[in-house]
Amino acid sequence: MRLTIRILTVVIILLPLTELFFVSYATFVDLSNEWRTIRIKEGNHSYYPSVEFIYHLDETEFYFRPNDSWYYNEPERNGWNKIRGFSKGMHHDNASARLVYKCVDDTLLLIGSYCYVNGVHPNEGMGQQAILDTIRPNRVYHCLIRYEDEKFKFYFEDKYWECFAGENPSWGYMLNPFIGGVFTLDHDWSIDILDINRAEQAASLQSLEPNL
Repeated sequence: MRLTIRILTVVIILLPLTELFFVSYATFVDLSNEWRTIRIKEGNHSYYPSVEFIYHLDETEFYFRPNDSWYYNEPERNGWNKIRGFSKGMHHDNASARLVYKCVDDTLLLIGSYCYVNGVHPNEGMGQQAILDTIRPNRVYHCLIRYEDEKFKFYFEDKYWECFAGENPSWGYMLNPFIGGVFTLDHDWSIDILDINRAEQAASLQSLEPNL
């Protein structure tokens, strides 16, 4: 009887964790080279699931296609909207790197890089965020974010930017799109995204790095 109770207790504890793992793995990162659409409803910041834990996560590479839902009336506090990235550690606000965007003057879409370093917010640290380029709806863009040599390295189209990453553990989790922070949109927002795994491209990306 006691053995049965113990077994049932273990099953009850593990079942939600197992379900969370499979739901996250199946819906968060899809490396089958298939396009999918992520939608965030009006008035919300994100959608479920928000994270997927992956051991030894050191990079993410993806294509994405923005659309007209990316435009919005510029709020008083117009922070960065997060597109894709990853955390190095338990909390993203300790060490993480993300490709981000914001709509300026209701018509201009800026793309940027955004990093937490040793618990310091990008707005409070030196060299932890940068504007990379402008983008337009219905065009496909490529990005790779890599953790290497104690740096977060961003490869966006033909642009390169890097940031000191601080002292990080060797595991982390993927970060899904997140809209606003201090504001939400009055319309549904969506992104077409394709997560890829093309490690063989790493050598060619080195040509974008500055010769220091």
